[in-house]
This record gives sequence, C-alpha cells and structure tokens, in this order.
Amino acid sequence: MNDIHEKYGGNRYSGIAPCSDYPYVFIFFGESGEWHGYDDELTDSGIFYYTGEGRDGDMTMDGRNAAIRNHKQNRDELHVFESEDGAWQVTYVGEYEYRDHHHPRLPDRNDKMRDAIRFELVPVGGLEMDVGTRDLDEISTEELREKAEDSVTGGSKTTTESTSRTTYPRSEVVKQYALRVADGVCQGCGDDAPFLDEDGDPFLEVHHLHRRSDGGADHPNNVIALCPNCHRRVHHGKNGEKFNEELIQKSEEWLR
Repeated sequence: MNDIHEKYGGNRYSGIAPCSDYPYVFIFFGESGEWHGYDDELTDSGIFYYTGEGRDGDMTMDGRNAAIRNHKQNRDELHVFESEDGAWQVTYVGEYEYRDHHHPRLPDRNDKMRDAIRFELVPVGGLEMDVGTRDLDEISTEELREKAEDSVTGGSKTTTESTSRTTYPRSEVVKQYALRVADGVCQGCGDDAPFLDEDGDPFLEVHHLHRRSDGGADHPNNVIALCPNCHRRVHHGKNGEKFNEELIQKSEEWLR
C-alpha cells in the first residue's frame, strides 16, 4: 500500500484517496471499516457497495465522496483495493465505475444512527458476459479461451434483450477456462486434485501468476489451477515467490 501512495500520491490514511497528479481515485476497504460504521460489500455478481467517508454524523456529498460520484466527469478512474491481514498490505480488486448511490441509516463510530452514503459501483466493461443460449460446460475449450480473452479486452458484449440468453460474471469465464485446461490435475505439483467438490468435480483453486495489485489481469495467460496445498505454498510458504516464478516459467512453456 505504501508503494502505491509513494508512486501515485493520495492520502494513505483515507479509504478514498484521489491522486492530485494522476487521473486516479483509489478506494480501500476491509474488515477494519466495520469498526467505524462502514458497510462495504463486494457481491458475487460483481457489484461493489461502498460506504462513503465520514465517521461521525450524517455523511455529505462533498470532498472525497464527491470524487467518487463525479469521477467520470472529472475523467478519473476508480481503482479498488481490499486490505489484507498484514499491515499496509492490499490486494487489487479492479477498476470500477460509479452507477448510483443511496442514503441508508447506519451507525457512526459512536453507534449513533446517521444518514450514510452507500455507493453502488460496477466493474468497468460490465458485470457479465453473454455466452448465447449455452452453458459454459457446452462450450469448447478453444471458444472458452476466446471468451475469456474477450472478458479482458472488451471484445464480447453483454446482451440483455432476450431472457433465454445466458450470462456469467467475467471472472467466472476466466476461472472456468483455467479449470478446463488443468483437467483435474494441479499445475503446480502435477498431482490429481485432492478431492471432489459438492458437484462431483475435481477441486482446484485458480491462481493469478501476476498479482492484481501488480497489474495482473483476469486473462487466460495469467491464471493456472492449483491444489489447495500448492496455492497456500505460493501465498504463505517461505519460498512462495520463488515457487511462483517457477509456475510462471511453466506457464510460458505451455504457451509456446
């Protein structure tokens, strides 16, 4: 987190951090926000509900709150980060845009009810991808990769005219592609998945080779499927970074 602010500026002690020298507004959220009466939620559908700034009394639509609402007209990008357990550590969630805001009644840090501001933010490029009338399981691996790439480049557009069409969150398409390619085998250790999930499918976890906080994207070239043990090894192992470099080299060889 310190690296982000050192490079781009913005108040490192604020959940909403406009960058004076760059067209960015950084948004940070995490469990600590609950201590101050904030109610943030990143839903499975991709919508991000974010509580505005103001610890005491009614929230007002000015200052940093206005920076979120007016980011489009100010030509600023909204970039969302989630706080991790370690001090000053965050994970990049993605670029979002303002869609709406509401005024729920929420407690402030002194447990006094007040009028809050709760923003409704959506991922840039849309919430979902249109895959026609088929289920993801009915799409070939090659076409699934194309759609996974489209989910990043914007080559595929969501269609909402017909209720018979099927849409998926963009990240789900990338995830399913990674699992399809792995075919039940961990791409780290080479062992079969340790167990079957509740649907009877081999259980593997999708790993980003380049972290989102470092600019890594939900792109098929940046994801592989790992068993839980290898996935924990990458993130929590003593030589996790070295192991991740080995995985990157493997992935590059597969792509040749």
